[in-house]
Amino acid sequence: MPFSKHGYPRPLILKNGEEVWLRPVRPEEDDKETFAFLSRLSAEDRWYLDFDAGDPETVRYNFINYNPNKTLPIVATNAKSQVVALATLGRSHPSARGHIGRVRVVVQPFYRNQRLGTYLLLDLIQLAVNLGLRVLTAEFIKGVEDNAIRAARRLDFFEQAVVPEYAKDSRGNRYDLAIMVKRIHRGYDDF
Repeated sequence: MPFSKHGYPRPLILKNGEEVWLRPVRPEEDDKETFAFLSRLSAEDRWYLDFDAGDPETVRYNFINYNPNKTLPIVATNAKSQVVALATLGRSHPSARGHIGRVRVVVQPFYRNQRLGTYLLLDLIQLAVNLGLRVLTAEFIKGVEDNAIRAARRLDFFEQAVVPEYAKDSRGNRYDLAIMVKRIHRGYDDF
């Protein structure tokens, strides 16, 4: 299992002093809580997700009954065992894109600006290193996910491309899509 050597569950202390725990999704336990987390997101937040958060089959396929060769979902839980964030590392089958991972992070509004998204992104980067991936990609909607873009830049993601007017909000306003890339070095030295 890809998670076995990654040290889960892992505690984190947020900027506000609250403790949360990072761990892989547990299919037998997290079904209900994952749906509760997605339902706590605003309609606007759900609008920008690249999956239908209201479709139980889609959510179960991608996050609960996931294929570990394609998707590795991580959750952050609070003291009440509520899922407060969901992050995924998506992988391609071993071929021309087998060295590339795709990261996605969704954080409940109350937990934003507490470094939780940054911690999750760092965790996915470390997981990618452990799996031998060489490149990570992330997609962000400019003008909507600007804080996430800034956090990704601080972790050495760079803007590879911008697709003009790619996304639209529920009122029809169009936004550019930023495709960001991080190159992963073969090994990080400890010091």
